[in-house]
Amino acid sequence: MRFSISLVILLTASPVACQAQNWEVGGAGGYGWYINPSISLPAGSAQAGYPAKTALSAILGNNMYRYLGGELRYVFRFGGPELKLGNVQSNLNGYTNVIVYDFVIHMRPKDDRLRPYFAGGAGIKIFTGTDTPGLRQPLSEFARLQEHTDVEPAISAGAGVKYRFKRHAQFRVDFRTYFSPLPKSIFRKSPPAAIHGWIFDYLPMVGFDYVF
Repeated sequence: MRFSISLVILLTASPVACQAQNWEVGGAGGYGWYINPSISLPAGSAQAGYPAKTALSAILGNNMYRYLGGELRYVFRFGGPELKLGNVQSNLNGYTNVIVYDFVIHMRPKDDRLRPYFAGGAGIKIFTGTDTPGLRQPLSEFARLQEHTDVEPAISAGAGVKYRFKRHAQFRVDFRTYFSPLPKSIFRKSPPAAIHGWIFDYLPMVGFDYVF
């Protein structure tokens, strides 16, 4: 499931891409971190979310107009769910798939080599925990981590710069943020615990595109 989603998307889109110009297809990698929500009880609260880890991305973009474009992006995020309270921690192995479509507003016209831009859109995040949890989990009074796959909506925002150094070759630097709810099927909270906040995923990346 990890990379099959991106492959299906790119294969589906390729017939359309072959009929158009001003397309970009490429990949990127980076290392990102999270601001995680909390799960609270009257006696205190624990942090629930994901650790800072590396990420890989596949990108299919189209410069539809002089300044406006669109971009379909798939991101594979390493790292599984975790609960933390002080020095006490509970975690599972896992990963996250992100699929979003962004509208891209460039600051320079599409025939320029250097093009700063802003982007925003929406999509989904597919959270997966891959371990079989033990019977006794630390911090289970707040929540129990479950081996499960959960799909949540995602809001995407970011900025970056593209530099075309050859006719068909482009270097890019991106900073993206993905906002999504905590996957409740993976973080099975214990009554009367309550979840406060969303997951904020901050991800700087560098990559290369083929432009055609």
